[in-house]
Amino acid sequence: MSELRQDLATGDWVIIAPERLKGKSLQSKTNPPMTDRPAFEPSCPFCPANEERFPHVEVDCIAHPDAEAGSRWLVWGIENKYKIFKHHDSGPEGLAAFERDGPYARVIGQGAHELVIESPLHNRTFATMSPGEVEAVVAMYLRRFRALKQIPGSLLTIMFKNHGLRSGASQPHSHSQILSCRVVPNHLRYMLEEGTRYFDTNGVCVFCRMIEFELSDGSRVVYQNERFVAYAPFAQPTPYEVHIFPKVHDSLFEDMSDEEAADFADCLRATMKKLYVALSNPDFNLILRNPPHHLARVPFYHWHLRVVPHLCGAGGFERGSRMTVNLVVPEDTARELREATAD
Repeated sequence: MSELRQDLATGDWVIIAPERLKGKSLQSKTNPPMTDRPAFEPSCPFCPANEERFPHVEVDCIAHPDAEAGSRWLVWGIENKYKIFKHHDSGPEGLAAFERDGPYARVIGQGAHELVIESPLHNRTFATMSPGEVEAVVAMYLRRFRALKQIPGSLLTIMFKNHGLRSGASQPHSHSQILSCRVVPNHLRYMLEEGTRYFDTNGVCVFCRMIEFELSDGSRVVYQNERFVAYAPFAQPTPYEVHIFPKVHDSLFEDMSDEEAADFADCLRATMKKLYVALSNPDFNLILRNPPHHLARVPFYHWHLRVVPHLCGAGGFERGSRMTVNLVVPEDTARELREATAD
């Protein structure tokens, strides 16, 4: 029998329907391990030895601690050659009224679009990196977030990661994308509105309320350390989806201290390792849900990271109803991931 569950933070309904699997495996095929790939790929535009062949505009760099490693950088920040948003000399330098085309609004795509190349090795991903390597990536994220936040007219910094073809990745070398954006997407506005409404009614952040319950209940917790928790949401939209939250209320990702960043890196690495082991290196997206810059230290929103494996596609019902059907019970996925090694 299927069950409908409602997301407390968004009001969205999700259908949990494990019987629709009909005894079949959720994954029709699995990916080979990252170790099957070479550490260097001659045709890769992100491998360090190919920098002269594939020149990039560098925006930031964390130096490699090992002079004999064959790479001057451990984590590399570069401009995306195929930008969604970029600086336009003809564009406004700050916030300005939208242009009009009859009844329609439009605005030039002013902003920035960068890549964070997460390792000099072609066969690395978070699940196979050392703790120090993941900490360096998080440090670069924070540096670029703080830099892009200074762009005039930027309201929001967006970060995501694609891993595998089903996630939309066009390059296999591990990297993330960070963009500065002039507008705030409606789905984020709706989440902010729901968070504000819950706070005004209950006097507490809706995300803090969920985290408190998940920690006390424990059935959906995947991993936790002193400052962060990863859990399968009660209304889990897709199989094996995991959300990572700071345990203490924090509205903006870029406000993390060094100690918090280290714990976030630990939680991220452990979570990705568990998914890697349990699902055999699945395709996935990482999606950071951060509010607009001006909402620093608000009491009604809590930044978090969505980890979304790609195991099965959406059908007509999902697209027509805009409700997702999850073929696996969230409590079962959390238990399986807890039992997967994270060492």
